[in-house]
Amino acid sequence: MKKIITFENVTKSYNGKCIIDSVSHDFYEGESIAFSGHNGCGKSTMLKIIAGFTRVNQGRVNYHKKVRFSYVPEKFPGLNISMIKYLKSVADMEGVPISVLNKLIEEFFLENMINTKMNNMSKGSLQKVGVIQALMAPHDIILLDEPLSGQDMDSQEVFVDKIMELKKRGITIFMSCHEKNLMDKLSDKVFTIKQGKIEKIEIDSNQDLLFKLYVKRNEKLRRWPEMQVVGNRYTLYVHRDEIKDTIMDLYGDEWEIVGLEEYI
Repeated sequence: MKKIITFENVTKSYNGKCIIDSVSHDFYEGESIAFSGHNGCGKSTMLKIIAGFTRVNQGRVNYHKKVRFSYVPEKFPGLNISMIKYLKSVADMEGVPISVLNKLIEEFFLENMINTKMNNMSKGSLQKVGVIQALMAPHDIILLDEPLSGQDMDSQEVFVDKIMELKKRGITIFMSCHEKNLMDKLSDKVFTIKQGKIEKIEIDSNQDLLFKLYVKRNEKLRRWPEMQVVGNRYTLYVHRDEIKDTIMDLYGDEWEIVGLEEYI
């Protein structure tokens, strides 16, 4: 495979805090890469650096060819415009037939919301809009920040199928996520981010590295993107070597941990 992006001693800090610390790595065309780690470890920052949305403090990011990006942020903007009007404008700019757009809207179960203004849509529905936008006319590289956040199981299955199709076409994929099943199905390589460094995790051993944390549901606190709603609790899947930091972060944000078990 050919190199597509190279990090050379890349460092990124926010407000004096080092998030990405002297990272050097080659990424290749057609790879599907997942970044995992506890909340705030730098997953979203890695995607923004790759896309050129944020400047690095030190080092260089080299692109080995001219590339175009499709980017789905973790928080897709709730614009004061109907969903269909927004997606049609994107389709027109990309030269995508309306039939392709309509099929994606139907596949993601949004046909009853076409005239709903985006600022009235739920987080999960907005995330679907972002995914549809990226899938309409996929570019050389797709960047997905917590792509399954807030999505129902049926939509998650559609998403996995669509990304599998893009992998077969050789499109390069970068995503931040915590869902083990998603990493297992879609990722060629998984990196955890710890103290600013990226460390490769063997996908076959992911199962041995995961714990399941249960947190008491509290609507007064800001829910982490990786928290999945299960009844009156939230669940998180955390790698073994990140469990201590994650628990400290949860307590720091005033969450109440009600259970912990090894994920099989």
